[in-house]
Amino acid sequence: MPDRVVLDTSVIASIFFKEASSSAAEAVARDSDLITLDFALVEVANVAWKRHRFFGEDAELVREALHSCRKFVEEVCEVIPATELLEEALKIAVEEEITVYDALFVAASESTASRLVTTDAKLFEAAKRRVEAELI
Repeated sequence: MPDRVVLDTSVIASIFFKEASSSAAEAVARDSDLITLDFALVEVANVAWKRHRFFGEDAELVREALHSCRKFVEEVCEVIPATELLEEALKIAVEEEITVYDALFVAASESTASRLVTTDAKLFEAAKRRVEAELI
């Protein structure tokens, strides 16, 4: 039975926008049952905009990558509404001194008893004090 893992936005973005962690992100996605938060798509859309605006990637290519990402999240991942975890995320954010956005992924990991996978070293350091976490 595959492991259940919570993917944060950085891992999802790595799957659809090539970077150093892309191969590892793809392997986790291929070998696990996936969970994420509903707002991860909004954050990936911002990544797409940055890839176009600051790195000069073709607008049509980033739109296509975002479309593929949306299908992936909607069809492959269990999606948790962030509003269900807001109170716990705020508590985690205050205790761990991280953003509420990041704390929401820790809260999702806690609530589902699943490993959190991220490419964000600061989130990893905070998360590993509370849940099983993996930095890729």
